[in-house]
Amino acid sequence: MRRNFLITFVLACGQAVASAPALAPPDAAKLEAAKAIVFAMKGNERGPYSRIRWFCNDGSSHPPKPYPCAERGGGRQYAEYSTERMQLLQLGWPAGTVVAALTWDELWQPEQRHRRLRDLALEFYLDSVDDGWVLRRAKHYRGRIQLEDEEQAGRELLLKLFAQPGFLQDEFLLARELSRILPHGRPTGDRTRTIRHLSQEIADVISSFNNLRIEVHSRPSARTAGRVQEWLASQADAPQEIREKAQKLTAGLDDLYGPAGRQFRLKAAADALARFSPEATRLIKEAQGAAPELRIEHLSRAVEQLRKDTGEREPGASLRRLDLLMELEAELRTSALERLDMKLTRRELLALAQDLLRAAWGLGWLSEGETEALTSPLDGLLSASDAAALDFAFATRRLSLAAGWAAQTVRYHFAESLLHYTALEPKAGRFVDDLLRDSVLLPLGELAHRAAVDGARAAGIGHRVFDDPVGGMLGINPGVARGRLRVLEPEELAQGFHAAENEIAVLTETVPELNPVAGILTLGEGNPLSHVQMLARNLGIPNAVVAKELLPRLRDHAGEEVLLAVAGDGRVLIDRPDDLTMTAKKTTEQAVTLQKVALPQPDLAQQPIPLAQLHAGLSGKTVGPKAANVGQLNRLFPGRITAAIALPFGIFAEHTLAPRQRLEQAFRRHQAGELDQAGMNAELDAVRGMVAGVSLHADLVARLTTMMEQEFGSAGSYGVFVRSDTNAEDLPQFTGAGLNKTIPHVVGLERQFAAVPEVWSSVYTQRAMAWRSRVLSNPEAVFASVLLMKSVPSEKSGVLVTSDLTTGGDGLTVSVAWGVGGAVDNESAESRVLRTDGSSLLLAEAKAPYRRALAEGGGVIWLPAVAGGVLTEREMDELRQLADEVRERYPPALDEQGNKLPWDIEFGFSEGKLWLLQIRPLIQRGRVEADALVNSRVPPATATGTVSLDQVPESAIQR
Repeated sequence: MRRNFLITFVLACGQAVASAPALAPPDAAKLEAAKAIVFAMKGNERGPYSRIRWFCNDGSSHPPKPYPCAERGGGRQYAEYSTERMQLLQLGWPAGTVVAALTWDELWQPEQRHRRLRDLALEFYLDSVDDGWVLRRAKHYRGRIQLEDEEQAGRELLLKLFAQPGFLQDEFLLARELSRILPHGRPTGDRTRTIRHLSQEIADVISSFNNLRIEVHSRPSARTAGRVQEWLASQADAPQEIREKAQKLTAGLDDLYGPAGRQFRLKAAADALARFSPEATRLIKEAQGAAPELRIEHLSRAVEQLRKDTGEREPGASLRRLDLLMELEAELRTSALERLDMKLTRRELLALAQDLLRAAWGLGWLSEGETEALTSPLDGLLSASDAAALDFAFATRRLSLAAGWAAQTVRYHFAESLLHYTALEPKAGRFVDDLLRDSVLLPLGELAHRAAVDGARAAGIGHRVFDDPVGGMLGINPGVARGRLRVLEPEELAQGFHAAENEIAVLTETVPELNPVAGILTLGEGNPLSHVQMLARNLGIPNAVVAKELLPRLRDHAGEEVLLAVAGDGRVLIDRPDDLTMTAKKTTEQAVTLQKVALPQPDLAQQPIPLAQLHAGLSGKTVGPKAANVGQLNRLFPGRITAAIALPFGIFAEHTLAPRQRLEQAFRRHQAGELDQAGMNAELDAVRGMVAGVSLHADLVARLTTMMEQEFGSAGSYGVFVRSDTNAEDLPQFTGAGLNKTIPHVVGLERQFAAVPEVWSSVYTQRAMAWRSRVLSNPEAVFASVLLMKSVPSEKSGVLVTSDLTTGGDGLTVSVAWGVGGAVDNESAESRVLRTDGSSLLLAEAKAPYRRALAEGGGVIWLPAVAGGVLTEREMDELRQLADEVRERYPPALDEQGNKLPWDIEFGFSEGKLWLLQIRPLIQRGRVEADALVNSRVPPATATGTVSLDQVPESAIQR
């Protein structure tokens, strides 16, 4: 069976909700005020503090003098926060936290997803990587903390946290990070992070150290300390500060990677665990002195055992285990990197991958489901002497998922804090990378890359970047693009920067919205159901996931004009346009040229239409395809569709004549060169404001009031989703999904009527007009209908596509998230391929930190969401049955070549019942041209043979 190996896939989805996101960026004015405060603190000798005080347990505070709390129940002495620090806290950014000053009520806030605990991680991180951050000049402010008090307070806090039911199970990664950063009588911090930052500081001053900096960051070993010493001996003129840092770096490297330090820490770990985890102790002792492969196997199983042993019944023992997990991870990371320096057979590589995957679960980076999904294919391979080339390529490509899944785990646990602190201090954006570099994901990532390259070579599958064959790329959307390469760094994305329409955007993080671009390259995983992905697929905009190892290569070509082509089977080509043959250049020109079409004038009937009268024949004529398809679904699947009413195009036309005439005049002036783009955007904004300010005519309100009572029930007893539905959607050339507004769960007639003009106005946003202008010659001729759908309180919702989008073959692709409107705003959703044999292939687990729920008084509220699987086996079977019924009952939709299109179906589960919310054909462009172009440079997979697992792969021989 033909396979390719996408990490993610793209589906069509239009169930957007218009509430404020749970992870909204910080307010611009507050952000600027916070930046000013932080800037001042960095230059202040007292930083975020005002003075030293005694804080007694009776609530009083006193100047520093001997024992003022002796008769007041005891107390602690530390620095008092300044007024500016308290202002910064009110703005949303804690800084300079004194652990002894923390209170339980401040920290234990489950309804806020323990935001303050997560903030501690980012705050301490900035302290460690930004020269103290707000403590830059206050690090040595005498008396600001008392170490003994900090350790006692930190230990008390950790023990109380770990005693809370479910905390260690639900927040294991957060618990690990807190035990690493909070003082509690054991060594805290991270030696690997310390030596990395020392190496960066040296390289920033003396460029000749840069190669050693790279080694320290990517492949440190026992030999690195000696190389630093040799470099230092050659730098007779180096400043004293640099010499001291180099000596400190050498000592740290020797301690962390030298044999003596490593053996000492393993022995100490075994001794410390004897009482808490006997089985882990046995495994660690067996690891000492064992052969490299057995050493790693024993240590990974010890890590697994420690994770299983950790629970709230013994918070003290759990804290000890977490402390030792940090030591064991450092040893596993070092041992695995050493092992990768050897010439390993394929079998040895796969066995090492299994060990590291088990350890990744034990350390909290991967879930049980993710670990099982990646190790299962390896189990089958390791039980035989040879493997089919395509099976080997499939299993090795799947290993590349681990890094993206782990990164999503970190983002899930620290989402709010990452967003806010990165906006305030760009260095906070490196938090995820730093955590993963300090982990077993570093050797696992290198192993996955090496194995994937070998697997792709064995199966004849490959990618090419600037004429070099590479691994670590996964095509998502087929298509061809030519444009200037633009790398958008995390800090730029946090500040709202966008690439231009003629640029190929390299997104270092996923984004919920994107202005029109030529092509997209994404580092890591995004939601496969985002409207960004849908628009890209529909317009033939190529999109691929690239490994972070390739980012430096892309940065080298930033600003240059490049070609990006993604084939339908996931192969990727990135090259300079001048390097193409004449035939390939001709193919490129054909692929990147969009043929524009004109929107026809719709029927302007003005009567609201109830669900029973809606049908497919009305699509694009009287109402938009959303309403027409919902009516058709109701006819074919009665009882599975919630009540609905459509307001046709004619009602929109009657209420918006003046603003539409103004827009038509502005477009004519713009096309004639009399109005520049800024002026056109201003006109759009004005027209949008005019439409939003419209009031529904009295006769329409009367008709609607009667019909809504008949269809929905008594006023105020229900909510409706007010959904946009235009004549510029689901066209053969353009889907238009997600461009316009949907207002969720509007309760009360007055609010429901007011929501209609607001939805109408959304067709005139600059972003919507820009996307439509790519394929429509008259984008101003858009007409909006509105679909009022009675709210369904879905516990989980998503999209089903009746095709395996990872192969283009039989099967189903599904993405689902918790709550209503799930899996649409680029949140991390559960994504699976439901195979024809009844099995399923995991592409990603749901890791959105929040879910939407219907609010009692209207609108949606955001509630904390759990990470992991969403669909049950029974629900997957229901979706399989639904797909079969759709294929049987629906006449097929065809593309321009007469091929059947897959269906894209929105659904929700509420109290166990499957509800259908929308259906549309999934339209794709650009695949034929992309396949032809990529085939000319990157041959498609042809391998049908086997590979020997006991052979050393070519990539290892070349190291």
